Amino acid sequence: MTLEQASTPVPRDRDRYSLTVPQGWRQGRGAFGGLTIASLIRAIELSAGDGRVVRTVTAELPGPTLAGEGEIRVEVLRAGKNATTARAVLEQGGEVKTHAVAILAVPPAGSNHERWCELEGPRAPAWDTIAPLPMQAGVWPEFAQHFEYRIVGGIPGQGAAAHTVGWVRPRDPGAARDTGYLAAVMDAWWPATLVRMRPPPHVVATVAFTLELVGGVAGLPPEAPLLYRGTVPVCEPGYFLETRELWGVDGRLVARNHQTFAIIQRSGPDVSQSQG
Repeated sequence: MTLEQASTPVPRDRDRYSLTVPQGWRQGRGAFGGLTIASLIRAIELSAGDGRVVRTVTAELPGPTLAGEGEIRVEVLRAGKNATTARAVLEQGGEVKTHAVAILAVPPAGSNHERWCELEGPRAPAWDTIAPLPMQAGVWPEFAQHFEYRIVGGIPGQGAAAHTVGWVRPRDPGAARDTGYLAAVMDAWWPATLVRMRPPPHVVATVAFTLELVGGVAGLPPEAPLLYRGTVPVCEPGYFLETRELWGVDGRLVARNHQTFAIIQRSGPDVSQSQG
């Protein structure tokens, strides 16, 4: 099953969708957050898109989404002349599992617009000069088998700075290179705080997620990975904050992401539940 198939809901009636969460995409007890957030984004686009493109997404993940059936409900909060604000909820068993709000905007007309980027992308060798990371069962989260990782720096348990860089792409993405695709790829890498933490690894879980679309992927080779950078500048007892970025092979900043993680407990010898 492709990433696109796994994260695309099926319309049922007005503003209601069904989502079949497949086996094999877990991080710990539930499906990895990038999958459920991508499904809500796609439901919002189906309900409120009308040619408008997603600019920002904020999401909360109050509970694990289990394999099986779920229902997504979308509500358009406001549809103005230039922007639409909509929210979506993924429920299972009458409980909210993932909640998201997205702002969609009319693409600006013409070419006379301000544009700059003062962020400098990470330095990294070309992706095809780095061997993919072997995905050992029981060592990495279950869903990680669906992604290809090429590490530049920042491996869990190193005891180094909370900083990690590498190339990432889905092994079988499907055709879509949309906002849902970017949300899933952004969430696929391990939290940078695990680089600094010594074994035994910690169980961590995303509780809040914000995605900001910047340059997008239009014009990039569809088979090329994206260069990922994650940094954890703040860690307090029980929680830490992470800033993430995706960069294109042409040097453009594709998207930024900010996440709040909860440190749940210490785990055993594997890191299978410690992915973002």
